[in-house]
Amino acid sequence: MKLRTRVLAVAVFATATLTAPATAGADGLPDDGPTIVMTVTNTSDAPMIYSGDSNEYGRWVDKPATVIAAHATETISAVATDRRGLGIQVTYTMPGDGHVTLMSSNYGTGPANADGTRIDGGNQHGYSISSHVGTGFPFMKVAYTVARP
Repeated sequence: MKLRTRVLAVAVFATATLTAPATAGADGLPDDGPTIVMTVTNTSDAPMIYSGDSNEYGRWVDKPATVIAAHATETISAVATDRRGLGIQVTYTMPGDGHVTLMSSNYGTGPANADGTRIDGGNQHGYSISSHVGTGFPFMKVAYTVARP
């Protein structure tokens, strides 16, 4: 009887940890696995041009925009195909050969983070990027702001 009680308690805990917040359905996000919602704000005077992405352990809900206009905000979101979580990367090119790489990791084995987010390329000093993780596993929300320094 004790073993049965422990198994039930573990099952209830596991289900509770993947229960979507009340707003998940309103956002149109699936609630059957961990998610990442990236809000990208381009405060620079230049457009951000899509140049690639990686989403090995999930599927896109809101795909990366092909262009994020100057002074515009876009939302990118993905849901994991594996209950352990996912990591995504989206890269945009800026004028002058600057490459903005946005990274988000949302795995249950550690804190949700934006580690690896960076600006590379010939004009990497012409732009800056900041990130803020608002919520973590299982329903990560992260905000990025691209600006001129």
